[in-house]
Amino acid sequence: MCFNKGKSEDDCQNYIRVLVKEDNEVFLICGTNAYKPLCRQYSQQENGNWEFTESSGIGKCPFDPRHNSTYVFTDGSLYSGTVADFQGVTPLIFRETLKTDHNDYKQLNDPNFVHSFSFGEYVYFFFRETATEYMNCGKRVYSRIARVCKDDKGGISNRFEKSWTSFLKSRLNCSVPGDYPYYFDEIQSLSKVISGVYGGQEETLVYAVFTTPSNSIPGSAICAFSMQDITKAFTGSFKEQENLNSNWLPVHYTKLPSVRPGLCLNDSRSLPLDNINFIMGHPLMDQSVPAFHGQPLFMKTTFDYRFSYIAVDPQVPLVDGNKLDVIFIATDSGIILKAINAYSSLSNSEVEAVIVEEIYAVSAPIVNLQLVKAKNGSSSSLIIITDKEVTSISLHRCSVADSCLN
Repeated sequence: MCFNKGKSEDDCQNYIRVLVKEDNEVFLICGTNAYKPLCRQYSQQENGNWEFTESSGIGKCPFDPRHNSTYVFTDGSLYSGTVADFQGVTPLIFRETLKTDHNDYKQLNDPNFVHSFSFGEYVYFFFRETATEYMNCGKRVYSRIARVCKDDKGGISNRFEKSWTSFLKSRLNCSVPGDYPYYFDEIQSLSKVISGVYGGQEETLVYAVFTTPSNSIPGSAICAFSMQDITKAFTGSFKEQENLNSNWLPVHYTKLPSVRPGLCLNDSRSLPLDNINFIMGHPLMDQSVPAFHGQPLFMKTTFDYRFSYIAVDPQVPLVDGNKLDVIFIATDSGIILKAINAYSSLSNSEVEAVIVEEIYAVSAPIVNLQLVKAKNGSSSSLIIITDKEVTSISLHRCSVADSCLN
């Protein structure tokens, strides 16, 4: 069937896109399965053998191995951001049995998912999509962060029983400030959640790679975002467009339902219909999430390459007692930039990213980076992944330096 639909032999294989350890004896694995997503749950028996049960992977795993999808397993449930059809035109954020409405472009509008993670009461999704609030002025892609409540049980009415009652999203602002800010609008990669001391205060951050559109001046940037700023954006005003010819403006607080939309409740099925109708029509927040430093940590404008992926070695101790984040930035040319946030432990307003090394790692675009920290005396490694190979280099490369100055 895959061949009959015009796909190549390479396309019509089974590419594993979800791999979850549910507990010590149970694994969930989902693959593209020749454009017919399939999941298997493997369970280890008392005799050591493994048995599996199969189920549909639609909504959990993409059809196309090249499609940008994400997933996270938390509190016994799988959350995924992917597409649910062969053509790749039905995007959704899914947790059985809840999902976004693929017919409502206000919720998701041709998204490319980048990452997801669990934090507190929420699961967060990062993606880029065509901006609905810019449609009256043309077409533009914005970067987004969305969240849903882990304990969301859907609405009580038949119409909303399989719909999120907590889905909200906000824009991520990675830009050079000024009278006419220069935006890096397209998120490409996200680090893990990092906790540390920044500007003398405990903060929880994520770092992200952003680029300019492919048809504009080629530029890439690294921005950091704090979970405190993210939470603040979701507790601010909602955004709305009264009619098709109106500007998008903040919703006046008098229009809000008595129970604020988007909060996590003991049972979302107790929400009144006006609350659910409001959040369905107003998933977008008015306030964007600002960059933690107020500007990109590091920028690069060159025709030679664009940033593609990021990995962070957090809070590496220095001899003077301070700690710094060491940032590894992959590119689509195979080069890896090793940088540090030079003042991260002293001030969050003084931004100075220092490139300490430029590593010519591979001769192909890098699509993934993973840090493997040392255990039992072994050396720490940076795992580099391209479409065709997996390789590794040492995380600490002091041997390549000629002196403390070079």
